[in-house]
Amino acid sequence: MKEFPFDPGDEATLDRLRRMPVFEAADPAQLPSLLGVARLRSYEEEEVIIAEGDTDQTVYFLIRGRCSVNVDGMDLGFIDSLGDVFGEMGMVDRKPRSATITAVSPTLCLALDGAFLDRVSGTDKLAAEALFYRVFSEILAARIRDANARILILEDELEDLSVQRPTF
Repeated sequence: MKEFPFDPGDEATLDRLRRMPVFEAADPAQLPSLLGVARLRSYEEEEVIIAEGDTDQTVYFLIRGRCSVNVDGMDLGFIDSLGDVFGEMGMVDRKPRSATITAVSPTLCLALDGAFLDRVSGTDKLAAEALFYRVFSEILAARIRDANARILILEDELEDLSVQRPTF
C-alpha cells in the first residue's frame, strides 16, 4: 500500500469525489476541510485492504479499481463502482472487521480514519456525524435488503431440497 495525504486543492480529484453519492449531500464549501483529514491509498492487485478480524475505524471510498469481498473463505462479491463505501461498520461499532477486502486490480481509495470525529468540534462535528451516519444508514439498509433477498432464495432452495429427499 502506498499512502499520501489528500490535497484539498486538487480540483480534479475533488470533482471526482463530489460525484460520489456519499458526498453529494455534503456542503461543497465544507468538503475540502472534511476531506483534509483523509488519505489517498493505492493498492496493487491481490493486496489486502481490510483483513477480517482486524480492528480499526477506517472507512474507505473507492475512487477506482475493483475489490473482492470475502467472509470466512467464501467470496461474496465485488466492490467496483466510484464511491462504493466499505469499512464503515468499523467506524460505527468499533468491532473487529467482518470481511476481508482485497484489491483485484490496481485500486485507489480515499481512506478516512473515524477517529477524526474525536478531534472535531462544534458545528463541523455535527455536520460530519450527520453526513456519515445518514450515508452509513442507507448503506446498511441496502445490505440488509440484499441479505433478506438472499435468505429467501436460500430458504426456497432448502425447501426444494427437502421435498426432493428420498424416503426409505
